[in-house]
Amino acid sequence: MRGVVSLAAAFALPLALSDGSSFPGRDYILFFAFSVIFTTLILQGLTLPLLIRKLGITHDGEADEEERRARLEANNAAIELIGKLRASGEFSSDTVDRLRAEYDERVEQLQLCAENPDDCRGEIATPQYQRLQREALRAERQTIIRMRNERVINDDALRRIQRDLDLAEARLTGD
Repeated sequence: MRGVVSLAAAFALPLALSDGSSFPGRDYILFFAFSVIFTTLILQGLTLPLLIRKLGITHDGEADEEERRARLEANNAAIELIGKLRASGEFSSDTVDRLRAEYDERVEQLQLCAENPDDCRGEIATPQYQRLQREALRAERQTIIRMRNERVINDDALRRIQRDLDLAEARLTGD
């Protein structure tokens, strides 16, 4: 933003003075403003990746591991709560079992990521699982569009289902 303001200020200088003579040094001011902006913004942006590679700076994965541990602990706490709720009899066993299975799968995925961190890069699901889920979501999308085109469902139903699919896809990609 500052580069734009500097360049705008330089271009705001008048071409000529009130007596008709050209503004002294206007060309130099424009040249230097552009040069400074180019050097500070463009040149730095282009050379930074090269500098990072040259210095050997790499991602250590510590933040990903920290996130994985936090997710694992949070999921285990949820599993513990689900066990208590099951014992209370407040919820049907089918509902509790279904939710417990989801959390068990999450824990399993997190443990797989601990064993093969290069395959996960901080993601809950393995790349293979994500690819499979994307394919399933694509099949769902194609089916509901076909059903709408065949007038089995209306546009409102299509939009509601698409919204759910969009949310599922966003959770999958982390957006």
